Amino acid sequence: GLLAALCALTVWLGDCSSRCAAQPVSSSSTASPTTPPPLSGRALRLHRRNCADSLAALADLRRVKASVRQELVRMERERTKIMQQIRASRIELANLMRNQRKISADTEIARSDLAALQIRLAEADQRNLPVLRLPLNISTLKSASAVDKASEGNCGLVDCFDYARCGLADQRPRFALLYSATDSLTDAARLLNSSRRLLPDSMSTNVAVRDSCLVLADVGSSSKSTLSAVPAATNLVAMLLLPASAASERLRRGLIAERPRAVVASRYQPSGSYRPGWDIVMPAKAPFRSASDLWAALPPLVPARRPRLLAAPLLPGANSSWWRQISDVDRLVLDELQRLCRSDVVDNLTSKLELPALAGATFCPILAPAGAPLSTLGGQRRLLDCLLAGSVPLILGDMLPPFGDLLEPLWRRAIVRLPRSRSSELAWLLATYSDATLLELRRHGRLLLERHLGTWRAQAATLLTLLNRRLGLPGPAAVGPTGSSALLPGHSRLLMGRVPSHFDETQDYLGAVEPPLDSVLFQHNYTAPAPISQLPNPLLNYPSLPGHPPPPPTDAQFNGSAYGYRPINHSMGTGGVEFSRAAGGNLPAEQFTAVVLSYNRESVLVGSLSKLAGLPYLHSVLVVWNGERPPNPSTVWPDLGGVPLHFIRGPGNSLNNRFLPWSQIRTEAVLSLDDDVYMRQDELVLAFRVWREHRDRIVGFPARFHARSGSGWVYDSNQTCEYSMVLTGAAFLHVHYLHLYSYWLPAALRAEVDRLTNCEDILMNFLVSHVTRKAPIKVTSRWTFPCFGCSQSLYKDDSHFFERSHCINYFSGMFGYNTLLYSQFRADSVLFKTRLGTDKVKCFKYV
Repeated sequence: GLLAALCALTVWLGDCSSRCAAQPVSSSSTASPTTPPPLSGRALRLHRRNCADSLAALADLRRVKASVRQELVRMERERTKIMQQIRASRIELANLMRNQRKISADTEIARSDLAALQIRLAEADQRNLPVLRLPLNISTLKSASAVDKASEGNCGLVDCFDYARCGLADQRPRFALLYSATDSLTDAARLLNSSRRLLPDSMSTNVAVRDSCLVLADVGSSSKSTLSAVPAATNLVAMLLLPASAASERLRRGLIAERPRAVVASRYQPSGSYRPGWDIVMPAKAPFRSASDLWAALPPLVPARRPRLLAAPLLPGANSSWWRQISDVDRLVLDELQRLCRSDVVDNLTSKLELPALAGATFCPILAPAGAPLSTLGGQRRLLDCLLAGSVPLILGDMLPPFGDLLEPLWRRAIVRLPRSRSSELAWLLATYSDATLLELRRHGRLLLERHLGTWRAQAATLLTLLNRRLGLPGPAAVGPTGSSALLPGHSRLLMGRVPSHFDETQDYLGAVEPPLDSVLFQHNYTAPAPISQLPNPLLNYPSLPGHPPPPPTDAQFNGSAYGYRPINHSMGTGGVEFSRAAGGNLPAEQFTAVVLSYNRESVLVGSLSKLAGLPYLHSVLVVWNGERPPNPSTVWPDLGGVPLHFIRGPGNSLNNRFLPWSQIRTEAVLSLDDDVYMRQDELVLAFRVWREHRDRIVGFPARFHARSGSGWVYDSNQTCEYSMVLTGAAFLHVHYLHLYSYWLPAALRAEVDRLTNCEDILMNFLVSHVTRKAPIKVTSRWTFPCFGCSQSLYKDDSHFFERSHCINYFSGMFGYNTLLYSQFRADSVLFKTRLGTDKVKCFKYV
């Protein structure tokens, strides 16, 4: 203001000075009539004096103006300097407050962890743990008493099995497989040969049979020579797989007379001499050599109801001894079956009907008349034909399915059993089955073929599993491949660049970053054998299964950060801080392994890996390198805060490599990631928490759906109100599904993925939905993956959507039906979009 006033006064004085300087000397001769009269001498002097004073005042004011301007500039500099100091002080204060909050949170976590460790230490001191030593040797079975029991028909594992040869501390091989090389084409030889391929060296041997726990011997036409090679005291499983029931009956009598303690594994099991829990009912001849041939030949499961309600009944020929003694009740049953199926008798019901005829019927009857053997070769063939045709087996009478004591839970879901006396009510009873029930019966029948009956390999694995369950011993461990390093030999050490900590007051506190914690693997060894329905290969002992129930919590679990339980401090709000410190859910705390599939894009991969730095619950990161060349040795990889980073070279450039169960995976949870996916850490932590409560499903982010188009299916990525697939470019799934994808699915499905370089995520969704009959779970509203800096991506190809529609139709044909299930459910955090007071804390701020 002062400067403005000085400027105004200076202007006025300057104007006066100008007027003074411009005042002319008057002359009477030149004066105009309008010109004012000239000043007198005195007035002129006074005027000049005033002008001089004004000029002097003007000069003073100009000097004052310059001085004031300099002072104002100095003061502005001082003000700017003071404002910078204030701004720096505020930033320093904010940093101090942020560090103070972080230190307070870490201190509280450490205090809680210390209290939990003290509680666990006190519990360990009070617990009387036994001293673990090698088990003592088992006493040898007395042969005389065992023979007496066997001769009475009461042979069982307690009385007739010599466990002394199968002790836990015994180093002898578990199985010895004995069959003649000249009879390699017999059913028993094929089965034992497949068994030899399945067993590791530690479980099978070529040495003398007296050094093994259990001998599996082919006692077909050359039973005398085979039995002579087996000592009498040896645990023997006699494989009696002859093409005729009459020959099996004769050899069975002689075998039991000579070796009463032998386990008879045969398709022919008479009702009088069959020993439950000891003898084994065997299936008919395996119809296919490989799983791919089996899957390709199986008919579709839909529609649920077929043109005919019942297929024509099939019985052994009239020359059978017990068929000649068939009762009047059984003849009435046969008449009723013929009436219902509306077909004539075919060659006295002795000819085997073709599979297409069976495929046209909803139910496939199998009649077991009174007095018939519990299992016959014809009955087992008929049962296998029914399953191959996709027709639901309907057993009227007493008939034992193969591997019954092991597969009984599956047989109850795949066949229908009715007493023969209710044959007159068949039409009404069969009409009560709903479409959903029929499809479930048919689906479990297909699972029996795929896993246990359809190939020699499947039958051998099931037989060995049954014997292992009887012995109470686990099978060989199902371990994945150990990938070789993708880095060059001279660059085995990774260059790590620093990455800022994930802690930021503008973001959620997602939890502490802890050292790697392996999941508890191989829990189904001795005390809790896994349910047979969950095992793709029943022989193997899988590291973990997705369906185990949560254990009840203990006091230590309620107070320990190593478990999923935390007390809520209500004085701190709604428990958001405590929620972030524990894994949550009903299971002990655990971590996950990130598997990233990459191909010759180091810069893009560095960006996605940097997003994982400081991520809670992250155990390790596996980069599956599909590129033809090794990663650039000059690449500076981000520092993941102590989390191990492995680079694994995949076996060729295949999208299937992302689902190999690598031995470096030491956790049950697997986060499948693409190298161009940039995810926020709060999204990943929320998805991991959701997966922990739905361990048997795929839990991820972008979702897609399939829609009907004419007689086929099309793939659609539009945003709709329901979905049926979750893309595995960013999804959590159980490690067990990696074993199923890589080693249980037929190779033809994975070959189709390699042919198209597409659809591996669709195939995984098909697999999980087929096994669980549950839809995947979508988390948060994210629908796409924007990739910054990506020059090319597979989905940008014009044929991308056409190929994915083809995959859905191809997979539906191989699985027998479209396994995908729709869902309208999306998972967000509990307090998402909930209005809270300023003194409350949310579980997550933005998801």
